[in-house]
Amino acid sequence: MAVTISQEIAEIFADKESIKVLASVDEHGVPHVVVKSSLYINEEGQIVYLEFFEKSVTNRNLTHSLWFNRTVAVNVTSRDGRSFQLKGVPYKSLVSGREYLKFYTESEKLDPDNDLVAVYIIEPTEIREQTYQHRIKEEREKHPLYIHLDKLAKESEEN
Repeated sequence: MAVTISQEIAEIFADKESIKVLASVDEHGVPHVVVKSSLYINEEGQIVYLEFFEKSVTNRNLTHSLWFNRTVAVNVTSRDGRSFQLKGVPYKSLVSGREYLKFYTESEKLDPDNDLVAVYIIEPTEIREQTYQHRIKEEREKHPLYIHLDKLAKESEEN
């Protein structure tokens, strides 16, 4: 089931200073994690990934994910440290046509050496904020009794 990407997350993706990481798995379930600046959010709220290497591990893994409906994950971290994990399933790979040509032309303008191989469209299925402070609060609310004894002792001494 698709989820909606917020404007905040779309803006973080659009910021050139943001760090974007793509995680995929091969046919044996072996993970492959890489930093990729060529990840975007399109107007339909889908994740778009531009692949520039025909024989890359990422290209093979995404093709396999497309064929077998496997989930991939993307993490985006903003310049101020906010972090979001988006999981999704690739459902389309563009290798020709009007939409592909648009991305091809834009990527070539950014760097004449770019040789766009494919444009993957990934339907987001889950979004989770991973910012450390957010995760601490979330875990403490969900699991208030999961705390190390030394923390309890310290709280007891303070009171």
